Amino acid sequence: MTADQPPIAGERRDLRRGALQLLGGSGVRIFARVLLITFVARMYGIEDFGRMGETVAMIELLATLATFGLSKTLLGKLGGENGDDDDVGRHIVNAAVLAGTLSTVLVVVLWISWPLFASADLAGFQFVLLGIPLIALAEVATTATRHFRTAFWDMFVKAFVRPWSFLLLSVAAYFGLIGASLPSGQIVTSQMALLSSYVLSLLLTAGAAIFALKRAFGAHFFKRSGKPIGKSVIDLAKLSWPTALNDTGLFAFRRIDVIILAVVAGPAETAVYYMARQISTVIEKVRHLYEPVLAPIIAQSKSLETIGSHLARLGLLIFAVQLLALCLLAVFGGTLLSWLGAGFATGLLVLLVILIGELFDGGFGLCELPMVYRNPAWPPRLVLASLALEIGLVWILAQKFGALGAAIGFAISMFALAAMRLWMVRSLYGFKVLSIKHVALVVIAVVALFLINLVWPLSFL
Repeated sequence: MTADQPPIAGERRDLRRGALQLLGGSGVRIFARVLLITFVARMYGIEDFGRMGETVAMIELLATLATFGLSKTLLGKLGGENGDDDDVGRHIVNAAVLAGTLSTVLVVVLWISWPLFASADLAGFQFVLLGIPLIALAEVATTATRHFRTAFWDMFVKAFVRPWSFLLLSVAAYFGLIGASLPSGQIVTSQMALLSSYVLSLLLTAGAAIFALKRAFGAHFFKRSGKPIGKSVIDLAKLSWPTALNDTGLFAFRRIDVIILAVVAGPAETAVYYMARQISTVIEKVRHLYEPVLAPIIAQSKSLETIGSHLARLGLLIFAVQLLALCLLAVFGGTLLSWLGAGFATGLLVLLVILIGELFDGGFGLCELPMVYRNPAWPPRLVLASLALEIGLVWILAQKFGALGAAIGFAISMFALAAMRLWMVRSLYGFKVLSIKHVALVVIAVVALFLINLVWPLSFL
């Protein structure tokens, strides 16, 4: 099937099918995440939760760098093939080699330099660096399965295996590992048990991703792909470089703020902010219901009219769903945070400010996809400019306002990024993604919250 063949009706069918698969997976994932943060926050305590947030933020940011934009460029390479299985297999192998090589370099360098930058609480915890190649290779494998315009295997790995394995392992570690003696004589602390559970869950996730890849393409598929060629891997790296810069910058928006806050405010404020970040994924992931299945459609379609139609329609839908979720959390979020523990009860305003930032990055965030495949030099420029703004704002505001300052810095930077994206797709392709309907939805939400506050005072006001 060539880029021009699928009719818009077929693309909408693919979008619906993929979104339903991801919707089911997101429900499973969110349920596991709620159980996980509840258990960790209440049983391990706010200090361990804050340290975990700091460490996970660093590992996942480095893993995104090691993935090197392949979650998008690999789909573009696969979408450009005309059914040649040998070429498809070779592209996947080259992507795995690239991600594996970059991961190995990062692990070796950071393992050696660990004592120079890791906090005293993380001394001897270099094993968490093994999460970098595990995440990167799992991402390459699940990305390849989306070549068939299905999100089933992606959902299976990311929404079922990863969160649920982490939850079960953290429970087992809490009751079975804490206080145990290692052969070296070292006593297993609660923090060591929690981070060990995290790395083991990533190992299971990588294994599940490889299993999914074999099931999607067939067990004997890669035997015909041949050995990776150095020049091909280097060419893939050159092609992926702009997207790698863009993806790493985008991911850094939701990790660099945690890292900066940990430096300037300590683990208690970091724990409150990281908890708010975890809850905010309910809104953040709405966009990702459609992005994994929309990306191959945009990569393969050459009709700007079709792409513009998808962006306008899906952008408004995502904005509406995210705004509804924000309103629900504005009403019930205080109760939820209080239930998680006294240390988190003050985090509602932090959560709502983060959610406003996520609202800007929701439907408007899809605007980066046509630029990734048609003008790949632009997305990283927009992201780096906004990221520099976020780093400066978070560093300044977090020192004065703690977690709330970090949230404000994030929200302002996401507003700036959304404004630049909307302007660019309007200038480059003539897409009109923002409309009066968005303004109407915001007015309705504000009026609804005002009326609710009259009969049920909202705790953040």
